Formats: sequence, C-alpha cells, structure tokens
Amino acid sequence: MMRRDAVLEGVKPGDLAGLQRLALGRDRVRDDDLAGLVAKGWVELAGGMALITLAGRTLLEAGDRSKIR
Repeated sequence: MMRRDAVLEGVKPGDLAGLQRLALGRDRVRDDDLAGLVAKGWVELAGGMALITLAGRTLLEAGDRSKIR
C-alpha cells in the first residue's frame, strides 16, 4: 500500500470538512472533532493552535481532487 493510500484510509466526510474549516480559518472546529483529527495524525496542537500536518494536507489535496464521500 502506498503512503498516500494509508493517509486516505478511514476518511469520513466530517473529517474532511473539519480539515477544510481549519485550512480556511473560517470556523472553529468542535473539540470532539478536533480530537479525532489529532488522533488520526492529521492535526497537531502547538501552543493552543491547531496545525494541519503533512498527512492532513495530503488528505485535503486528495479530497479536492476526488471529492471523498
């Protein structure tokens, strides 16, 4: 399995939506949703800020192209 495939494994629409909200800086992501993104390694917390990881960015790019459902 390619690394890219591993990043996409288990993606839910809510995961992608939460990442998109973080990336756009428009809305605050609920703590429960943020905890899930952190647990999957798509977001890291640093100094109270949510930072999208490289894996999270890969997911965002793949979601933009393939419209993961």
